[in-house]
Amino acid sequence: METTGSKLTDLSDIDLVKMATQQNQAAFIILYTRYNAGVKSHISRYVAQKEDIEDICLESFQKAFSQIGTYNPEYKFSTWLYRIARNTAFDYLSKHLREMTNMPTTSIHEDIAELKELPATMHNPEEDIIQQQEYDKWLTNIEKLKDDYRVVAKMNLIDNFGYKEIADALEMPLNTVKTKIRRAKAILLKMMDYSDELL
Repeated sequence: METTGSKLTDLSDIDLVKMATQQNQAAFIILYTRYNAGVKSHISRYVAQKEDIEDICLESFQKAFSQIGTYNPEYKFSTWLYRIARNTAFDYLSKHLREMTNMPTTSIHEDIAELKELPATMHNPEEDIIQQQEYDKWLTNIEKLKDDYRVVAKMNLIDNFGYKEIADALEMPLNTVKTKIRRAKAILLKMMDYSDELL
């Protein structure tokens, strides 16, 4: 097939992706042009500021193009791209909300490192390992949740945001946030084979 500029625009997403995996810059440009407006519209469902939407859109395309080799052609390219855009928007909201509330971002790994500096009588190293393993398992299971549940679970269980903060950040009704978090917890507890004590 002759791939002149005029004909490239008529190619399917799948064909363009194949070319993009071979670092064909024209294919990247056409995919960007084809979905730029749609990605911005999708992001605007979660983020209000135009400047932020522009930044998130650009970052989303950068992520998508850097991961183009992982795209599964069994699914629509637009679905894959919009998911990346949505997750990028959620990451932005989470980071933005942390900055607004001045919440610490200390990781569990740093917490455990600090514990190791305490006198031996104050903690059990084996318990630290168990806690780390449980936390890692918890994070893994959160990533397995459906998108709508995953973002609220991350914001509530990992970043410690309250229901109202999440509702405001996602522009979602408060009762909807509560319901999603409750369902997310139920799913996670089932994955972890725990009781319903956290509900």
